[in-house]
Amino acid sequence: MDFIAIDFETANKNYNSACSLGMVFVENNEIIDEKYFLIHPPSLYFHPKNIEVHGIKPEDVKQERKFDEVWKEIGQYFEDNIIIAHNAYFDMSVLKACLETYNIDCPNFTYICSIPISNRATKGLKVGQSLKARCEHFQISLLNHHNALDDARACADLVIKSIQTQNRKSLQSFCQTYKSLPIKLFTELKVVQSYPTKKVAPRSFAPSIKISDLAPTTQEFDEGHPLFGKNFVFTGELQTIDRKEAMQSIIDLGAHVKSGVSKKTDYVVVGIQDQKIVGPNGMSTKETKAIDLIHAGANINIISEEVFLELLKDK
Repeated sequence: MDFIAIDFETANKNYNSACSLGMVFVENNEIIDEKYFLIHPPSLYFHPKNIEVHGIKPEDVKQERKFDEVWKEIGQYFEDNIIIAHNAYFDMSVLKACLETYNIDCPNFTYICSIPISNRATKGLKVGQSLKARCEHFQISLLNHHNALDDARACADLVIKSIQTQNRKSLQSFCQTYKSLPIKLFTELKVVQSYPTKKVAPRSFAPSIKISDLAPTTQEFDEGHPLFGKNFVFTGELQTIDRKEAMQSIIDLGAHVKSGVSKKTDYVVVGIQDQKIVGPNGMSTKETKAIDLIHAGANINIISEEVFLELLKDK
């Protein structure tokens, strides 16, 4: 098949709290099959905000299978297939957290976010990045937004429409045309869920840096570098590179450092957090806001220091 579009809904802010999953199978640019599952999460705690979004309540899933049982039915589809989701970081993080929770081996597949795919078909147009906005632009039906199956179906239709709009015959030819499209390996995804509660020496936490004091050391930028023009936010203390040095490095690539997270943020780089500031869950207000915005449709990548350093090497 060409690809499988998926969508998860969660019971709360824990990535492993998947409570529903929609899967839509596409072959020759046509939907050929669909699957929908209600899932019993590890805990039946449903945050009111999540219920407000998708309408699923504890009583709706308490008799349903847990993720490991559902995986026995669907795991085969995640081997050597292309998986697509809208705001893929969120859905891939949910999948990986669920796999880790139940000690299931990580499958080998590549995934693509439908936002950069559809960006190629909306270039130069003022179209929001949310699934709803993209569907409205392409006149794609989205009757029950945040129902996992409806969202997965809309995501599949969005990708198909993007391929057709750009006069490509398939997702494969689309990817060959747009070689800068970020196609990622699921096995390399690093999900930030919580941090160790052990105390970190105070000296490891550097004083705050005044971003306005930083300026490019060059007037010539490589506009072909994948970080050119991107907006970065840092939270927590970096361990292998000085934070000011990290900021300067991306500024010299033509990227921007911002003090706060917004829907225009491209990357949130997460370091080690001071537990006296963030509390027992280990998440800063910046990371929490980024997760909320991802859930609302923003295309934000939450990355570790290790992944950040790899991005700096990218040419």
